[in-house]
Parts: sequence; structure tokens; C-alpha cells
Amino acid sequence: MRTRISILAVAAALLGVTACGDSKPSAPSAPVPAETSLSQAQTPPAPAVPFDAKTMLEKLTDADVGLAKGTVQDEDTDPNNLLGRPNGYTSRASADLPGGAKDGDKYSIERGLVIEVFATKDDADRRSTFIQDSLRSMPILGTEYHYRADGGRVLVRVTGKVKPSASKKIEQVVASL
Repeated sequence: MRTRISILAVAAALLGVTACGDSKPSAPSAPVPAETSLSQAQTPPAPAVPFDAKTMLEKLTDADVGLAKGTVQDEDTDPNNLLGRPNGYTSRASADLPGGAKDGDKYSIERGLVIEVFATKDDADRRSTFIQDSLRSMPILGTEYHYRADGGRVLVRVTGKVKPSASKKIEQVVASL
């Protein structure tokens, strides 16, 4: 029992010595800034919502570049059967453009414009490269203009039948997004 009392007495003495510190008056301390809540702190702007084909179609339509009959495709109307599939696009839309084939297959590039949105820029790069390589190797298939938005994830395809001046307007709108 005496051992416990002496340990407690030593501990109390040590606490008393360490709590005293030096006898000099301390300098006034700087005020401690109040904590700021997340709502008070400057928050960075929210990241832009990634484009989907519907949004891109709306922006091009609003820019008055000559689109008509713009339509968003779903898995039942996707002519390439790539929507939602591995290595495919996440959304797709199409529209008619002056110069496109009015009697072309519904939702096809022949009619003017196709918007394909991919999960990554690399996926969009592969798709664009595949199409352009195919068209170069088989010129009878025609040509296409390809424009990119949203960090390269959005591929806007315009048939080569559209006048270059009209395609240039689309390029300018896509580049501004």
C-alpha cells in the first residue's frame, strides 16, 4: 500500500512541476482564427457535367447551324448496335443537315450529323481512327468531318456531303464548348 502512495506522491509532484512552467509573463497570443465551415469557405466551382448526346444536340440546335429532325437514339434505334456495349458509346444522337441525303437511312451519318459520346477520350479516339481509316481505304464510302468536345469524349461526325462552310460552323460551335 505504501508503494502505491509513494508512486502517487511522485506523480503528483511531477505534475505540479511541469504545470508551473517559467515565471515570466507570456506575450499575448495571436487570436486563433475561427473555424470555417465548408459553406463559408471558398469552394471551387463544381466540375462541369459531362456532355451526353442530347446535351450536345441541344447546343448545336441552339447555335442554329442548320440541324433538322434531331433525335437521340436508344438501344432499339442505334443503327450501329454500339450503345451501352463494351467499347461502344454511352449516348448517341443524329440529325439531318442541308447537303446530307434526305433519303438516307434513318439515324445514319448519310443524313448529315451524328453525335457519339464515349466514356473516355481513348474510346472516342479509337472510334474516330477506325472510321477515318475505313473511309480512306474505301473512298467509295465517302468522307466525314470529325470534331471533338468535352475533353475529346464527344465525337461529332458530319458527312462529307455537307458544304465545307456549313461544316466549319459546326466545328466552331463544338470548339467553343
